[in-house]
Amino acid sequence: MKTLLCLFILMSTAHAVDRFGQLTKEDQKYYKNDSLDGKNQFERIDSAVAEINKLHGEIASMKAEMQQLKKEVEELKKSK
Repeated sequence: MKTLLCLFILMSTAHAVDRFGQLTKEDQKYYKNDSLDGKNQFERIDSAVAEINKLHGEIASMKAEMQQLKKEVEELKKSK
């Protein structure tokens, strides 16, 4: 019984080690980049990081625009 349990644990660990580092469709819900597109994993990670950085930049510019609009609204309220 112990032998079967040890064998089962070894087989499940070997499967987990085999899958380690492989991106699947479930890992990429929002970032569409198939692993068979001819890019290796480092290129996919680099492109994902570039996309995330672009989104952070857009969010920062939107926050700056929001601050600008809030100031304009306050000035309009004061002028009334």
